[in-house]
Amino acid sequence: MKDNYFDNDMPNKKAKSKRKKKKGKMSAGKWIVMIISLIVAALASFLITIKILVPDYDLTSLLPEKAQSFVSENILGHTTTTEPTTAESTTKPKPTVKTLDYLEDEEFKLEYSKQGNYIGNLLNGGKVGNDGSYIYHIVDGKGIYRFAPGSENYSCIYKSEDILSSINLRGDYIYFVDETIGKLQKLQKGSKTPKTIADNVRFVFVYNSLVYYITKDNSLCVMDAKELIPATLYNSADSEMQLVGISKRRVFFSLRDGDTLEFLTIDNGAKTEACRFREDATDKYETGFVMENGFLYYVRRDTESGNGHYIVRQKFGSQKTFDLVKTSTNLGYPIVDKNRLFYADYEDNKMVMKELNMNNEKKKAMVKSDALGNEGITQDISFFHGGEYDFIIGKGNYKASSNLTSSTNVMTFKDGKWNY
Repeated sequence: MKDNYFDNDMPNKKAKSKRKKKKGKMSAGKWIVMIISLIVAALASFLITIKILVPDYDLTSLLPEKAQSFVSENILGHTTTTEPTTAESTTKPKPTVKTLDYLEDEEFKLEYSKQGNYIGNLLNGGKVGNDGSYIYHIVDGKGIYRFAPGSENYSCIYKSEDILSSINLRGDYIYFVDETIGKLQKLQKGSKTPKTIADNVRFVFVYNSLVYYITKDNSLCVMDAKELIPATLYNSADSEMQLVGISKRRVFFSLRDGDTLEFLTIDNGAKTEACRFREDATDKYETGFVMENGFLYYVRRDTESGNGHYIVRQKFGSQKTFDLVKTSTNLGYPIVDKNRLFYADYEDNKMVMKELNMNNEKKKAMVKSDALGNEGITQDISFFHGGEYDFIIGKGNYKASSNLTSSTNVMTFKDGKWNY
């Protein structure tokens, strides 16, 4: 019996044990649920408190970035829009321009007889030029005059009331810019009517059979003098462009950005990208850049003494500079004719055009202006080299003197006539 009792009682004990264990497990689950409920309640209370105190606060900002996007787009129904990027963020950094610092000397061996004018003359306004036989000079409001150095006879060969500049003499033709109408003109010698070969032009330089010109919107162009089909070599709408010089196959020019000058060169057939050929300059310290036959001439402020300027010569590709002459102030662009440098100084309230022989360093005065008044030197007066005769033109002055005579033997142009 006892054994039967034991056998019948074992299932009951096991069942009770299982019920106790099950009861223990249920209690632990309820405890976990209770803890989670308390956390959720506390978080909800925290969020409600924040929203009451700061109504505009974005609660999704408390979530991770991916969760924020999910909640914003899928739960709250917001759409994501991409703001347009600003000009500053899309502006690409200025590309690095490689430097060209060496060319064979042969590249710079140009012939003066094929040059339409001296670069310095043109940069000073281009009012005077010569073709080896005659000197041509522009009289604003009158036209173009031809002057014979031997006899000093003169005549008006082209009448115009417009403002003219950049005169170039090449073969049977005269090239110039009519600034009043902004046109590049080509006039055959002996003719009275020029032909317009380009519009919107402010500067021109002719060498051999090529016509280089700069437009008013700062495009550097070149064309064959016979075909007259222009090609744009470089455009710089944002920076003022100015010719510095040429070699046989290249053009050298500067770009002004504020008071900073950048110096670039490009193949005259536009076969390559523009290259830098000199470090940048600040124009209040270095200005008046002219290149003739591979030498760069410019005016540099004397920063050591704080007084005056030097006219400097520098060979292309070289870091060495040579101070040619010191001047009291900065006046225009140097003009180079073989071994002679022509420049201007300011003395006794007058502009004085001077010549420096770069071989023996001798200097002499060529022609002086009249007294310039209380305002002194302005941009309204400049100097020009016309071969045998040198000129000062502008601001009530129109004077010329032969470099074979004294600077006191000066002619004055007035009322369409030259008089001593």
